[in-house]
Amino acid sequence: MKRKNSLLLQGVKQLNLGAMVSGIGFLLYLGASVLGLTGAADLLSLVFALVSLYVFASAAEGRRKDKEAVSYNLLWGTGALAALACLCAAAVLRQRLGG
Repeated sequence: MKRKNSLLLQGVKQLNLGAMVSGIGFLLYLGASVLGLTGAADLLSLVFALVSLYVFASAAEGRRKDKEAVSYNLLWGTGALAALACLCAAAVLRQRLGG
């Protein structure tokens, strides 16, 4: 599964770490929202939406290259997390831009 000169995450270890970082980012966003820290929550939602999309793209590419190395659990889990993070970021952008 290793491929040189790629910007995407490589290997199961990196994908798992990326999934954990995405999950922690989403929890930080939820925590900041609950505490009323709207500026921090907005920034966290935007940043971790991008991070989660990056991790999902890496998992999808890894699954395409080596179906044995990247499980469906990892692929669907990162996809679901990316969807949640992107929905939160879209809501933040809509609210900030007055939509």
